[in-house]
Amino acid sequence: MTATAQTYPSPGMVDVIVDVASQIDHALNNAVETVKAAAIRHETGIMITRIGPGRYIVRAHPAVPFGLIRQQHN
Repeated sequence: MTATAQTYPSPGMVDVIVDVASQIDHALNNAVETVKAAAIRHETGIMITRIGPGRYIVRAHPAVPFGLIRQQHN
């Protein structure tokens, strides 16, 4: 059971890689908590983008209204 998160040099962005499906919610919740401070600081919302099986980007995003979390699949 493996879940990793990498913080990018750009504040407010986390790459989430999950090998076990049952860990997705936990890993994404942790990533949201990580970028929440940047979202508050920049008054943006948070976008969760699924970029492949078990791969997500969680980031503070200006297209998302402050206080909201949106998900999209690429």
